[in-house]
Amino acid sequence: MRKKKRKFVAKNKSYTLLRVLLLVGILALIAAIVAGVVLLLKNRSAFGEVTELPFTADDPYVYNGKGFYYIKNGSLCFHDPAHPEDDTSLTLNGENITLVSSDSMTALFSGAAFHIVGAADMIDAGGEILSAACGKNHAAVLRKDAAGEAAILVYDASGALTDSIPEQDAMLLDCGFGSLGGNDMLYVLSLSSGSSVPVSTITTYTYSENGAAMSGVITLRNELVENIYFSGNSIFVAGTNHLQRYDKEFTAKAYSLLTYGDTVLDFTAAGSNPLFLYGERNAVSALTAESPVPAAVRLVSAAEAEEPAAVDRVLSLPEGTHSCFVIGGKFMAVARDTVYTYSASGSLSDTTILEIPCDEAIKLSDSCILLRRGPEMRILRLR
Repeated sequence: MRKKKRKFVAKNKSYTLLRVLLLVGILALIAAIVAGVVLLLKNRSAFGEVTELPFTADDPYVYNGKGFYYIKNGSLCFHDPAHPEDDTSLTLNGENITLVSSDSMTALFSGAAFHIVGAADMIDAGGEILSAACGKNHAAVLRKDAAGEAAILVYDASGALTDSIPEQDAMLLDCGFGSLGGNDMLYVLSLSSGSSVPVSTITTYTYSENGAAMSGVITLRNELVENIYFSGNSIFVAGTNHLQRYDKEFTAKAYSLLTYGDTVLDFTAAGSNPLFLYGERNAVSALTAESPVPAAVRLVSAAEAEEPAAVDRVLSLPEGTHSCFVIGGKFMAVARDTVYTYSASGSLSDTTILEIPCDEAIKLSDSCILLRRGPEMRILRLR
């Protein structure tokens, strides 16, 4: 006799279907979580690489495009994150030492003493050094002597004095470097208040193998200069009322943009056009450690041409933002564990979760950011 095949019949088909659907849902959720983690890790990796640094936020430091010079326990130390085995250390004599650096040169000063790293001897500037700046092959100090006379002293990489610019009818305020044709271009900012309105003067000097030469003069009446920026073909002057572009070689004015009521916070020349970050002046002056950034910022993209072709956009910062800057032609707002990246026109293009939360982010260059968490410091190299 032939046996009949047994059939298994679920007593509660709807319950069985529910369990199947629940199982499928759990598997789909697990797959989504795994995919999300993979994408997040890829996003972090694509965004940049973080490396811990051997100094803290309490140590004086500068970044020279390759690594860090910092002062710790009375020594001048150098650390290259890519080659930590080559780190160096040199014992210092003196206190209250200030470091300044460019991508090519680093110097330190205290009182009247000035030293260019790599030069053989210490320099006596002959008075109190108020500020200093480094270029590609030259360094400059703003010094005031015992008689109260100020001057800009310019040295080459070996520490030899190559130029001296005395204070005359106008008060010397600042100096800094750009470049022109591969040579160092020094700007000197002075202010005269002898007339009915203040007059700001920017004088430029070029330093080549043929020596020093004054190359241009820019005069602004009834406006104070807040910052001076160099880009490929331009000198941009950020004043209390306007942002003005001048041709670098001839110092001829091209155009002016109204920025009254705002103050410049940052600048980058790495994008298709120079990009400026502004904040409302009253809001910036009211910033505190608890509220370190304004609620909104202004992005101004200005062309290196005779006409500005400016893109001007006001952005509200994401909640929790503690740092912001323009970098590599973009704008970044950084919160404790999140980086928001915007295009030069102000459109949000990317959101990245940081592996290690930070309390502050500082732009070092157009490809590097310094992340501080408490006293600990890390460098983030953007990809």
